[in-house]
Amino acid sequence: MNIWHLFQKLRPFVQPYRSLVVATLILTLIGSLTAQVNALTLRYAVDSINRLIESGLGLAEGWHILLTISAILLAKEVINALVQFGQKFYGEKLRIFVSQDLAQGIIEKFLTYRLAFFNADNNQAGKLQTRIDRGIGSLTRLVQIFFIDILPLFSSAIVALGLMFYANAYVGLVALCIVPIYFWLTYKQAQKLGGWRRNLRDGREKKSQGILSIINSITVIKSFNRESIESDKQLKLQKELTQNQMQTRQTSFCLMA
Repeated sequence: MNIWHLFQKLRPFVQPYRSLVVATLILTLIGSLTAQVNALTLRYAVDSINRLIESGLGLAEGWHILLTISAILLAKEVINALVQFGQKFYGEKLRIFVSQDLAQGIIEKFLTYRLAFFNADNNQAGKLQTRIDRGIGSLTRLVQIFFIDILPLFSSAIVALGLMFYANAYVGLVALCIVPIYFWLTYKQAQKLGGWRRNLRDGREKKSQGILSIINSITVIKSFNRESIESDKQLKLQKELTQNQMQTRQTSFCLMA
């Protein structure tokens, strides 16, 4: 399943909260515009100072430039603070509501499954619970990250690219050529890490199931003195989980570098 299909699956859960999505999009647009204020202010300052120098005027005639720049930058910081607060507030609110609907949808779906599903080895209580919790957490984080991190980043990049083309077509063209390379590298990184993350998920499920099995079977373990055997078994699972975590982090750092 690619990212487009994933968003199509999440759409019914996000659709009831269209007002939150619209508010986040408006704040994102405002944030992408304020992100370019520094560049525009710098250009205004340089042009104004050059005009003063060419006119033979001194610092006394340039005070209005400093005051204008200070007012613009101060207003920009205030607006940025409000926009970031609004994005995090609405994003967190959207995450909570989507998480609630996802959890309820999963429960209603489970109640329609047959007993054979729950008797399968891969669907034991501990594994299933871990899979559900991490799945809901991952999907809701995806919604939050998309509206708080990814969407503002894309909108700021589009506005910046437009300003580059406006200032210099060749600079804008070079920046436009870099974008596909960045997307390709990101795709290869996700492809490379996919296998390690699946192994990491399986390891966490086995660890959770192992702990649950110990709790449910503690009487048998104590009766037959199997404490050391169960401890060694959990230690082996923990070492495999740690190794998968280290491999995932190392691969991620190498690709980012």
